[in-house]
Amino acid sequence: MARQRYCITVSDHWFARRWIEKKLTNPLWLGEQQTYQAQQAFEQLDDRVESLQAWCEYWLGSNEWKQMKNAIRASRLRAREHEIKSVTLSRNAWAILDFWAEKDGCTLSKVIENRLG
Repeated sequence: MARQRYCITVSDHWFARRWIEKKLTNPLWLGEQQTYQAQQAFEQLDDRVESLQAWCEYWLGSNEWKQMKNAIRASRLRAREHEIKSVTLSRNAWAILDFWAEKDGCTLSKVIENRLG
């Protein structure tokens, strides 16, 4: 689609991947048919940075590149400033944490710290 706007680094790979996964949940992100095709292609990717870079070069326009770059920069900053680690949870695990967070009136992180720490 568009020429390369940003070179995804090894350290930014998972930030970029999570951003794309989230965007692909909206069928209208790239247009209904195009988002579906992009999602199918994304699901076939291996875990290499080069594969993700190639996918982005094909599917993302300049606007999406800019949004992704800004999201990566913000994620990097948050991780450094707050000693944050990101994890992937199953929907069930998230629901359990969310239940206790609501019951305790706190964040998911606090539930883990208070109940499991």
